[in-house]
Amino acid sequence: MDRIVAEHIHERAMSTIFLNEKLMKGPPRFREADLKDPRLRHCAFDPETIVFEARIGGGKDGYVWRVKFGDEGPFVLKVFWDQVPPIKAGDYYSMQRECQNAAILQMMEAAVATKPVLVNARPETKQAAIWNYLSFSEENCSPRYTRDLSEAVAGPRTRLISSLPRMTKCYGWLKLPNEIWIDLPPHLQAVNEDPRKLRTLFENHMGCVAVIYELVEEGENEIDTVEDVDTFLWHAGFAYAVDPHPKNWKSGVLVDHSEIVHIRGYKWNMEDYIGRTAEQILEGDGAE
Repeated sequence: MDRIVAEHIHERAMSTIFLNEKLMKGPPRFREADLKDPRLRHCAFDPETIVFEARIGGGKDGYVWRVKFGDEGPFVLKVFWDQVPPIKAGDYYSMQRECQNAAILQMMEAAVATKPVLVNARPETKQAAIWNYLSFSEENCSPRYTRDLSEAVAGPRTRLISSLPRMTKCYGWLKLPNEIWIDLPPHLQAVNEDPRKLRTLFENHMGCVAVIYELVEEGENEIDTVEDVDTFLWHAGFAYAVDPHPKNWKSGVLVDHSEIVHIRGYKWNMEDYIGRTAEQILEGDGAE
């Protein structure tokens, strides 16, 4: 790809708004326009009541803690090292990707709660992936626009989706002041080999955005459960951003949503848009 074109695509993607100031109360709206512009809603928890219980760990994208909000929890809090979009073309914005993915999965859950969604069971082109993705829109789920799919019999190349497999529940985003990270006791401080990443937390006087997830306990990754999740993601238009890694799965649940990218997301790649077996995912071997 031409360098100037690549830089333009990157700049446009990085400028996309992905946070919604509305509190996360009830199911989200899921119109086609919303799926084309996914924005994660604001967490309804009171940040003044946050209690850090333990460090879970960190990686390339950010750091994760076990937290509670008053008597509620425990939850997972993930703060991102990059609080502003990367400048270099080709670099993705992890906070943007995770927030968009969480918002989309919530919209898809709301869609199937309204009406089963008919998708292409063998989406082998980008156009098929887009068609499947937009099948979760309110327009396509509305009885005014679709026949009663409850009586339909899906053919060999179609599938009715009436529920989502278990996905890590997201409770929205919060902006937390840098004093929170500075005042943590040593055994709860974030750690990273790159001091520049830590300065993101300590020196950001505008506050840092964090995302709140459910805490998924360690457990066996059953083959059928993992493949159900993988098949749904494929049918919903998601591709893997990197080769799947077994450490990102717990109890059959994908716990790191930066591992996937939606069809309209930056760096979605047709080469990575394929269904995988559980063995390929859990052994970290990538696709055949």
